[in-house]
Amino acid sequence: MLSLSLMAVGLIWNVLSPSSSNVTLGPLQALQAIANGDAVGLIDLGIMCLIATPLVRVLVALVAFVRGREWKFVAVSLFVLLVISMAILAKA
Repeated sequence: MLSLSLMAVGLIWNVLSPSSSNVTLGPLQALQAIANGDAVGLIDLGIMCLIATPLVRVLVALVAFVRGREWKFVAVSLFVLLVISMAILAKA
């Protein structure tokens, strides 16, 4: 919901005040673009939130499994976290 809201507000903002900038590359650049009045930064921030959702879900599951001492699921969660991390690093 957060990412959808950010992207929708950014899209409306961009329609009302068109921007000529390109897609930003990271969260700090997106925040800087928003501070400079660029709607594309808000859209990019929404996309980053959407991309981060699976990572956050795996981290929350990992913590829950560690607290519950479900070691098989901890191992699976760590493996999934490793795969996600490798995918992120491969794109960087």
